[in-house]
Amino acid sequence: MVLLQGAASSLLLLFLLFAAAAAAAPMELYFSRAELARIAGYGEEPVSTVLVSGQVACQLCLRPGSDLLTFDLPGSKVAVTCTTEGPNTMANSAFATTNEYGNFSIELPSRLHAIPSLENACSVKVLELPPDSACRVGGGHGSSHGLRLSSSDGSVRTYTTGVIRLQHDGTPSNKCVQEEDTSDRR
Repeated sequence: MVLLQGAASSLLLLFLLFAAAAAAAPMELYFSRAELARIAGYGEEPVSTVLVSGQVACQLCLRPGSDLLTFDLPGSKVAVTCTTEGPNTMANSAFATTNEYGNFSIELPSRLHAIPSLENACSVKVLELPPDSACRVGGGHGSSHGLRLSSSDGSVRTYTTGVIRLQHDGTPSNKCVQEEDTSDRR
């Protein structure tokens, strides 16, 4: 009987040592890289998406009293820049070029997703217009345009600047007939 108890106790000790070794084994032995990234909430697949969209347009008035004409500006370079702690502005920016209709959509890098009050910390700037553009980027290096949250669906948030309207150098827009804005009417 003593021999049986000694064997049982050795077996129990061996089982406990094996269980402790298995518990201390790194998770990499049991899970693939993709599974570890998914479990940890980061990795190859982003856990959230933040998009900033808008449109760049040019306003042109040929002479006082005429209609204020608005047309799209394809090929314009735009940037979303976010103010964060630290000096590296380039790391806090994302860039895009407008499509044939003057629209842009920029997916922000994941390091900017957790910025509190993103609509207050980030803005859009038009950096460069196509060489044949009749309009100009105002305010020297371009003025900043604010963001507003347009939708939030689970892990996807979308912000917009709306239409960024740039002026032609000689456009006396205050003396031209303004086009009627019907976008907010119901």
